[in-house]
Amino acid sequence: MSRQSCLNVTPGMKSRTLPRLVRFCASQLAIASLLALAIPNRPALALTEFQVCASELLRADVSPERASVACSQALAPKDLSGCVLRISYQTPTISDEALAACTRVRRPLELASCMVDINTRTEGAEVIRVLDYCRRSLLPVRFSECVIGLSRAVDASTPGALDTCIAADDFPRELFPTLVPPPPANPTPPNIIPSLVPAPIVPIQPNVPINPLNP
Repeated sequence: MSRQSCLNVTPGMKSRTLPRLVRFCASQLAIASLLALAIPNRPALALTEFQVCASELLRADVSPERASVACSQALAPKDLSGCVLRISYQTPTISDEALAACTRVRRPLELASCMVDINTRTEGAEVIRVLDYCRRSLLPVRFSECVIGLSRAVDASTPGALDTCIAADDFPRELFPTLVPPPPANPTPPNIIPSLVPAPIVPIQPNVPINPLNP
C-alpha cells in the first residue's frame, strides 16, 4: 500500500480495516520524516569578495585578464572594484586608468569620492589630471573639499586650485596644526643666575700643647 492510498480513504471501508490503515500511514510518515532529517539542506553559497570584485570590474569594462590579476592581488577586493566602478559611471572612457589608480592607493573609495566630487562640482579640469591629483593626495576627501572650496570662494581656476591644494605648505594651519608652538614675537632674555664662588678651605692645624709659662 502506497502513501497515496493512505489519503484515499473511502467512506465504504469496513471499520476493522481503519486501525490497520492508520498504523501503516503513521509508519510511512515516520519513515519520511526520518529521511527528511537525515538529508542535510545544502546552504546557498555566498558570494565571496573576490567574486564581487571580478563581477564589478567586468561591469566597468575591464578585461577579464586584468580583473583577475587585480582582484587576486588586492587587500580589499570589494573596495577596489567599488572605486573603479564608481569612476567608470562618471567617466566610462578611463576604466583602465581608474583601475591603475585605485590599485595604488590605501583608500580607494575615498579616491573615487574625490574624483567624482571634483568632476561634478567644478569646471575646467581634465579628468586624467584630477584622477592623478586625487591619487597623489594622502587625504583624498579633504583634498577635494579644498579644491572645490577654493574654486568657489576665490573664483580660482580648477587647475590652479589643484596645484595649490596638493602642496602641503599651502594648506591652512588649522588643518595641519604643528605639535611645537611657534616662538613669541618678542622673546624675553633668560634670567642668568650668577654662580656662587665657594669660600676657600682653611686647613686645620694639628693640636699643639700649650706651655703655661709661655702662653
